[in-house]
Amino acid sequence: MKKQVGKMLWLIMCLLMACVGCQKEKPIPQEGMQIYFFDCSKNELVAEALPEGFKACETDQEKVKFIIGLLKENKSVLLSAMQMGTQMPIDGDTTSINTNEKIVKINFTSDYNNLTPQQKIGMRASIVYSLTQLEFINGVDFYVNQVPLAMATGKTVGPINTDMIKKSAFNPSPATEYFVLSVYFANADGKLEKEVHRFPASRSSKEEKLVIEELIQGPQSSECFATVPNDLKVNTIDTLNGVCQVDLSFDTKSKFFKNDEDRTLMIYSIVNSLTELPQVKKVILSIDGQEEVTFTSEIDLPKTFERNEDYISQENSIEPTS
Repeated sequence: MKKQVGKMLWLIMCLLMACVGCQKEKPIPQEGMQIYFFDCSKNELVAEALPEGFKACETDQEKVKFIIGLLKENKSVLLSAMQMGTQMPIDGDTTSINTNEKIVKINFTSDYNNLTPQQKIGMRASIVYSLTQLEFINGVDFYVNQVPLAMATGKTVGPINTDMIKKSAFNPSPATEYFVLSVYFANADGKLEKEVHRFPASRSSKEEKLVIEELIQGPQSSECFATVPNDLKVNTIDTLNGVCQVDLSFDTKSKFFKNDEDRTLMIYSIVNSLTELPQVKKVILSIDGQEEVTFTSEIDLPKTFERNEDYISQENSIEPTS
């Protein structure tokens, strides 16, 4: 009887081992992986641990797509929106991997051409440092509108790895001055609250456009709320004889606007922010160059606006923290 029980136990153990052997071996995610974001306020790379979601990526394509998605959308947990600056203009649909040469192709949109030299270098460096940690990636080949990235001489740059990046190039001309801009966001009372934003003067762009960019980035204070949708873009912005003409692009029917009050607050957050600049006295707002757009029940665009302090809170402005 004991021999029979022993044989049965031995058979059960063999069956269990056979079942285990038949199971498909799952890939083990790499540990200690980091992602590198570019801090445009200090012109330096900042490393942070990849989020847990990376462990769910099984294929090489999924891993690359996951990291590119975080970089493209500025999903940093250590840096603020102001430190991150503009989002990476990556055309994610055209990202591809050459498995034989272990090279990732990254295609930037035409918005890449509007970046400062420091932003371009920093963005490329953050992508290269983040992706070449993967054992199946040796370098990154950059394109702009499907055209290979080229140097000023016209020579194609080709695949880049970390050894080819000089970190000193992030900040060849460190800023010694700062832009200080006043921008208006909504508060809980439905009024406009002034925030004073400060950033290095090396950030090259018109002051007027910087104002709109800060509004798009949103408030620094948790007590304030954005007044413009984050997908808003500036088509053109020019000031002549005290009048700033701004042509914007955004979805006028966006759920961001709950009512006419939200729309009116957006207008005057832009107008009151721009008229903080000494060269701007009036603002003309238009949408995608259209001659007539009904934006609220009472306001059609384009229209000339003047500063209106009736919308501004009487509380003290919020100063920058750094």
